[in-house]
Amino acid sequence: MNALDLANRNFAVAEHLLQLEQLFADAAQHQPSGDYVLKLCSEMQAPAGAAWHHLKNTHALIGISGSIPVPSCLTTTKGLDFLLRQAVVVACSALESFIWDILRENTLTIIKARGRKADDSLRAVTLTLDDYLSLEGYSDPDERLKEIILRRFERGALYDSSKIDEVMKILTVRDFWKDIATHTGLDASTIRSQLNDLILRRNLIAHRADRPEDNTPADQCDPHGLRPITYAWVNTRIHTAKAFVQGAAASVATAIHLLEEIIATREEQKLAQQTL
Repeated sequence: MNALDLANRNFAVAEHLLQLEQLFADAAQHQPSGDYVLKLCSEMQAPAGAAWHHLKNTHALIGISGSIPVPSCLTTTKGLDFLLRQAVVVACSALESFIWDILRENTLTIIKARGRKADDSLRAVTLTLDDYLSLEGYSDPDERLKEIILRRFERGALYDSSKIDEVMKILTVRDFWKDIATHTGLDASTIRSQLNDLILRRNLIAHRADRPEDNTPADQCDPHGLRPITYAWVNTRIHTAKAFVQGAAASVATAIHLLEEIIATREEQKLAQQTL
């Protein structure tokens, strides 16, 4: 699976988490009519006197078997915010994985086309004697070389958007943020700011469970003592990140196509020289 398809699947998980939060938002205990309960028992093939828990909001009326405890988060104020936080983590991981996966997909093409003109980070890679000798043991030495080179690049975490610039420079994408603005229809500074927001919030969730600084006033925390988070804030940044990934994939594809043309031209020239 290519980098873009995998990223889209990961973003779909984040979007499902947002949908769940919206589905269960503001659910409260509810007591429906007796006729409804009898119909529910019939539909669920349960005894007529079976116990049920009922929750209702503006989106749904939910009947839950009495043998299943109702999670307190469904009815607690801001109890579903953990879904929003998990959506942030998933979306940021999708963004992070895409950056490394697209580098993995195209490293060999860059090396073949650019050679000694490749980015310093590629030219500085050194091979051990074992690496060099191992190339001969593979049916496709080029693929083995790609794996050896990529091992020199640890799949690190994104701490801000600067790492994106580094990777796109390796991938020979020129005027990257201008391209992204064209593809997404959003201002480049807005995209970068929202990506940084997403990355920072993921780090706070992962490393501090989204707790605020110790001196944060209580009125600036949510009812559980955590940093406030809203559906609108998360939804905006997830969709910006997804649009960014799709735009970045298009920009990289254009840059790599130019490199592939260089490689094809060299192969044609080599074949012509061999023929002569």
